[in-house]
Amino acid sequence: LVLTGTPVENTIKDLWSQISFVNKGLLGGLKFFEDTYVTPIEKSGDELRLNELKTLIKPFILRRTKQQVAKELPEKTEQILYCDMSVEQEKLYEEVKSQFRNEILSSIDKDGINKSRLNIIVGLTKLRQIANHPLLVQKDFDGTSGKFIELMERTNTAIESGHKILIYSQFVRQLQI
Repeated sequence: LVLTGTPVENTIKDLWSQISFVNKGLLGGLKFFEDTYVTPIEKSGDELRLNELKTLIKPFILRRTKQQVAKELPEKTEQILYCDMSVEQEKLYEEVKSQFRNEILSSIDKDGINKSRLNIIVGLTKLRQIANHPLLVQKDFDGTSGKFIELMERTNTAIESGHKILIYSQFVRQLQI
């Protein structure tokens, strides 16, 4: 049994890994599957191959659309929580912000805004990482993270109350911390 929240619409290749997990060999090897189905369907819009694939997998798939599932889901709840950075974290954040501001302004003066976009994205990403936890950008950081402390306190409280926790992060290293 495979349960996934990943829609098949992402790429047909996702389907191969899921089906291969539960029924190895049904769709052939990955190379065969790519040549026979992925490329013709995704690149050429081959309806014949698409229908062939649908027929092949239909007995093994129970797929419900978002519209079918939405009525069974509870209302979405959102809670926005603001937390301050630690003193050490804020100091590093301001240093990196100042450094990138100077580099970006210099780059814009020299190369123009279009050629400076990558620097802007790199700078913003680094600042987001520092706001999560400075260890994401500075391995020898010797301090705390306001957001991380808050996350751990709330996680511990929830676990002590018998709840289960699922934590997502855009930064995989954040989960390791």
